[in-house]
Amino acid sequence: MIDSDEFRKQLQTKYAYSTPEKVKRGFWYRLLGRTDFFYRCAVFGIVARGAKLGRGDNWNRDTWLDLSLGMARCIEGCGGRVEVSGGEHLANLEGPVVIVANHMSLLETFALPSIILPFVDLTFVVKESLMRMPLFKDVMRGSKPISVGRKNPREDLKKIMELGPKEIAAGRSVAIFPQSTRSATFNPSTFNTLGLKLAKRAGVPVVPLALKTDLHGLGGWVRDFGPVDRSKTVYFKFGPPILVTGRAREAHAECIQFISDNLRNWGGHVEADA
Repeated sequence: MIDSDEFRKQLQTKYAYSTPEKVKRGFWYRLLGRTDFFYRCAVFGIVARGAKLGRGDNWNRDTWLDLSLGMARCIEGCGGRVEVSGGEHLANLEGPVVIVANHMSLLETFALPSIILPFVDLTFVVKESLMRMPLFKDVMRGSKPISVGRKNPREDLKKIMELGPKEIAAGRSVAIFPQSTRSATFNPSTFNTLGLKLAKRAGVPVVPLALKTDLHGLGGWVRDFGPVDRSKTVYFKFGPPILVTGRAREAHAECIQFISDNLRNWGGHVEADA
């Protein structure tokens, strides 16, 4: 499966990645990889390794990248495919940016660092509840995200406007999922402008990211672990940086258009914007 150095080299030279037709799989992946239970165990293993790293002193950009790459290894080992494109827009950056993306599943939270870190340093805006969950809280300790409650938009905005520019000034790009909740369907009306406001405050561009990660479905009883549909390719595509000026309406519309167009091209569902 994916070698960390080879994956990084491919992204930095070709600005893209595509799962090869033939994937080398370990013994257990060949034996059990087609079962959802094994996939979930593999994802849990990534969380457990991340928690151990977060509790220790070995968390750094390289260890985070390799930990995150475990998610792509898991997808490919279990019979799925990964497609990454638009890396040139990260390679040509002159400094940190705000990355805004739609949000479908737990998968992108784990996988994105492996795609972004070869180009820029990174932190996330995450739900405050993750900072209290067993294991997840230790992973969060390592990645040092900006946490928001998602209950009081005014308080969330205040916190992001205070901490986000500090992260950007320290050289870290900030990735944010402006939707209120994860969904396999993209509804532009729920895609808020927090990321755009942060980019404007910090004086940096915003980079739109379209993703389709519904291979890892949403569950009924446990939302993070729904059914696994290996017929669906996992897609990540970055768009050109957008400067945020004025009231940011045009930049917001560009981000929504980029995400909507790519989701439709990949066979995803986009709701009509009311």
